[in-house]
This record gives sequence, structure tokens and C-alpha cells, in this order.
Amino acid sequence: MKDRMLTLIRREYWEHRALWIWPLAIAALVILGAAVGHSQYDFGFPMSLEERRAWFALGQWRLGFPQALIMAIVLWFYAADCLYAERRDRSILFWKSMPVSDTTTVLSKVLVAMVVTPLGVYLVTVATSLFVVAILAARGCCTAAYPVLWDGGVWLHVQLVALVAWIGATLWYAPLTAYLMLVSAWARRNVSLWVLLPPVLLALVERVALGTHYVGTALLYRLGAVWRQLSIDTVLLGPPAAPQPNSGTLPYSQLLAHIQPGAVFANIDLWLGLIVAAACIYGAIRIRRYRDDT
Repeated sequence: MKDRMLTLIRREYWEHRALWIWPLAIAALVILGAAVGHSQYDFGFPMSLEERRAWFALGQWRLGFPQALIMAIVLWFYAADCLYAERRDRSILFWKSMPVSDTTTVLSKVLVAMVVTPLGVYLVTVATSLFVVAILAARGCCTAAYPVLWDGGVWLHVQLVALVAWIGATLWYAPLTAYLMLVSAWARRNVSLWVLLPPVLLALVERVALGTHYVGTALLYRLGAVWRQLSIDTVLLGPPAAPQPNSGTLPYSQLLAHIQPGAVFANIDLWLGLIVAAACIYGAIRIRRYRDDT
């Protein structure tokens, strides 16, 4: 069973190369930017230890934002295509001839979308941050005003907080990922259209017929509430790019205190969403069992 699952997971990365090409490409661009870009930590005035730690933490946190954005886009298209593509190219006939159940096949795709890829992108981001710091140190980007470019305790704290936030966001979006897979298993063509059409039509009909907007509000809540609960916007938009003396720059302890990963896990909507995700995954398994477009 373990060997079969590993083979199926490898198959997903063979057939959907964007899952690993794009994260590595973004990492390469970030590292290239650190190598050739203008990076001089000199704000023209001395900073306290807490301020230096805060700016180091903020820089480390922002390094993961491009990867998170690209991962969300890539996983959206992967989840919407993974079960439809095998019917489109008829490879489903080969896999159904193998001693692999529909449950195992669909669960392998769920693991790729919800566990393996997010974890892999997180590890790439961690490695990228180390490369960036090493390159900036080699380039001599430290100055008398900013004499500390590395703080191991802060770096580890940031990575642990980011990991918890990464897990929370992945679980929060699990019902959306499972819904995309359900549509991918069901649609015979135009998967992207079928992904968007039902919720949009439902929201429009509710608005016209009842004058309410509960569906639209629920969709927007599921799409963006996790970032507000994590207070990611406070950190990413955080202090200005070039602080001024006595500008009220958040000290390190307050900067990361804004991020509350536990708030996501304490939200009942996350756990209700996981129930919806399980139902969608079960539906995708049942549909794949009987639909091969032959």
C-alpha cells in the first residue's frame, strides 16, 4: 500500500510538473534578486536591538509571500485538472487496469495538493531564506547602522510561526481544493467554467430572487478570512519600507505577536470546512469509479 501510494504521488509530479517547477523558479528569482539587486541595510540612523530583530523577522516573513501566492495558483489549476486530465488523455484506462483502487488514486492526489506540495514549498522557502541571508552577508550589506544581518533565534521563531500558519491556511482551503477535485472528476469538458458557474449563478439568483447576499459573503469569507485571522496583512504591509527615526516601528516581540495561527484552529468554520472537504473527496472517488468517458 505504501509503495503504491508513493508511486502514485511520483506520478502526479511527473504529469504535473508545474507543482515543482514553479516553486523552484520563484526561489531562483528571489536568490538572483538578492545576488544582483540593491540591498543595503542602512537607514541613516542607529536602531535598537528590538528594531533590528523586527526588521530581520519582517524580511524573512516576506520572503515566503511569493511562494505562497504561486503555490495557491498552481494548486488551483492542479486540483481542477488532476482527475479530468486522466480521462482526457485516456490514461485512466491504464490505471484502472492496475491493482489500484479509485480511493487510493484520489487520496494520492489529495495528499499531493494538501500535504506534499505545501510542505515541499515551505521547505523550499526555508532554504531560500538561508541562501538570501548568506548572499547578503557575502555582499557586505551590513552597515554600522544595521550591524546584525542574522539572528538564529528570530529566524527559527519566524519559520515555526510560518509553518503553523502554513498548516492552518492549507486546512482552511481544504474544502475549496476538494470541491475543485469533485468538479474535475465530474466535468466532461470546460472544467474551469463548471468550477465558477455554480457558485456565481447561485449568488446571482439569491441576489435577484431574495435580495440577499449570503452565498457571496460565504464565498468571500472562505477565500480570505484566514489571512485576516492570521493578521498576515498587518505583517506583510507592516512598517514602511524605509523607517524614520522615532517612527514607532514595532519591536520584534509585538511584530510577530500580531500573527495568531491559533485563531484559525480555534475557528469552528475550519473544522466544518474539513467535513465538507471529506464529503467532496468521497464524491470524487465515487464519480471516478463510474466515469471514464468511454
